[in-house]
Amino acid sequence: MFSLFVQHGNSTHTKTLLAKYRGTHVTLEHAHSHPRSTPSHRYPSYREIANCAKTSDAPVLANIQGVHEQIGLVRWESILEALSSVTLSRGARDDDAVDQLHHFGTVALLAAFAALVGMNQYVGDPIHCWVPAQFEDSHQDYTENLCWVSQMYYVPMDEPIPYHKEERMERDISFYRWVVVILLLQCLLFKFPNMLWKELRGYAGINVQKIVNMADEATMTPPEEREKKVEHIAHFIDRWLITYRVYKYNILIRVREKFAGVFCFVFGKRHGTYLTGLYLFIKLLYLANVVGQFILLTKFLGFEYYMYGFEILSHLNANGEWRDYDHFPRVVMCDIEIRQLQNIQTFSTQCVLSINLFVEKIFAIIWFWLFLLSIATIVNIGRWLFDIFFNYRREHFIQKYLIMLGLDDKSSDRKLFKRFVSQYLRDDGVFMLRAVGNNSSDIILLDLVRVLWLQFKKVHTKDQNGDKQPAGDENETYA
Repeated sequence: MFSLFVQHGNSTHTKTLLAKYRGTHVTLEHAHSHPRSTPSHRYPSYREIANCAKTSDAPVLANIQGVHEQIGLVRWESILEALSSVTLSRGARDDDAVDQLHHFGTVALLAAFAALVGMNQYVGDPIHCWVPAQFEDSHQDYTENLCWVSQMYYVPMDEPIPYHKEERMERDISFYRWVVVILLLQCLLFKFPNMLWKELRGYAGINVQKIVNMADEATMTPPEEREKKVEHIAHFIDRWLITYRVYKYNILIRVREKFAGVFCFVFGKRHGTYLTGLYLFIKLLYLANVVGQFILLTKFLGFEYYMYGFEILSHLNANGEWRDYDHFPRVVMCDIEIRQLQNIQTFSTQCVLSINLFVEKIFAIIWFWLFLLSIATIVNIGRWLFDIFFNYRREHFIQKYLIMLGLDDKSSDRKLFKRFVSQYLRDDGVFMLRAVGNNSSDIILLDLVRVLWLQFKKVHTKDQNGDKQPAGDENETYA
């Protein structure tokens, strides 16, 4: 960045002046090659340079001002680069792609729609009304502002305007004023399950996000360093699996074990089902939220929104073009009352809601997004249920990595392998390995499975040779 002084400060006096100001005796070439060599370096302001240049030539000062403008441009580009890196770098996640579509992709989409509608409302002209000829410009502005905050109703052009006010208000379409609010509320509802997951996952006894981050960081490290990181991760997981398990058995423990099979995340911390049950519960919340979104928008918009997308597809299939729906009318009616002395005059004006042109398309996009998201969520939950409730799915997940490692000896280690999966790893251990695999490479997961398996076999061999094992029910110990 300091090379800008060389490009714009052509005179030797300029170079000397700037170097003197910064209190350094290094050459400009040295400053260019080591731009951060002095932590206290900062760029001068106009006033400071001007005070320093009182005895200098006027062209020199003008030249320095041009340099300062270039520095400002570089600073602004640096800020934009930093912001983009923060926005695009999201780091490792402890959930899957469908979850991220809910709490990140959908929230970003709804927030963008809220910004678009908000700019149209508060920056543009969302409404234009046809007022009587005797109205002046100020009267027209007042009428449009009053109609915007008042109740408006829709009457098709081929129908007469209802005479009674009650009949008119039955056709109320005032939802457009709250579109931004409802979109932001939708953002909050889509983010809530993820916030709940982050709050409750810590009660499992291990920092899931930290384990996933450590695995992600180990992906791009050299082999020697990666091996150390993997062993470090395996040590954390091993201590967690050993610490949170049942070592004593009585009737109360057996009752809690039965409940743990049903209410996993409530009773299953020491039975190895807490994380798995909690994660499944969060996924069910995501699905319930999507279904609730259709109900919410049906109540908000005043028509059967859950059928809206099918109406669009049916009309496109029959006519091959988009049609304007009465759900989002462009032309509406507004009744205003004006007090003139002791008389109150009522005017019915016709207004154009240009904002509904955007709102109609926005809620059409939201419908198709929610529909596809609900299908993806149902399929995703079905897959997770299949993996959770069938033991052979967990065994198959671990075994395929042992086969790739050449450590699968079916003749001698089959029973030991079953104990490794069902009694040592259990549901939560397999879930942790899945989370690591989803957010890092297969190389890391291969190394992690290898370390855990060899460590388990080592402990099992010691037990067979007569080493002492922690007290407890032999069916619940991992070795």
